[in-house]
Amino acid sequence: MSMQKIVFVLMLLMTASANADCVISAKSKRSYVVLDSHTIMLKNGIGADIIIKSFAFFNTASQLTVLKDSFCSFENAVLYVDGEVVDVQQVTNVH
Repeated sequence: MSMQKIVFVLMLLMTASANADCVISAKSKRSYVVLDSHTIMLKNGIGADIIIKSFAFFNTASQLTVLKDSFCSFENAVLYVDGEVVDVQQVTNVH
């Protein structure tokens, strides 16, 4: 791989991580909506609604517990879903 390609990939990765969002008061959310099989929205609590994307599978019957009140994208052990600890790939505040 040429040096230019390596520099481009590194810059792309730095840009993606620089845009990582963080959320607070996630444990105050009283409900969630499944947006797709890997995305949920936490709703009805203090502050903005929160969209969470993960490699885990979500469905409307999932048993979900928020383990951390404040967290950022790419954080480990944020949710407990259907008996498994789930990491988060991306979080977004919805204002």
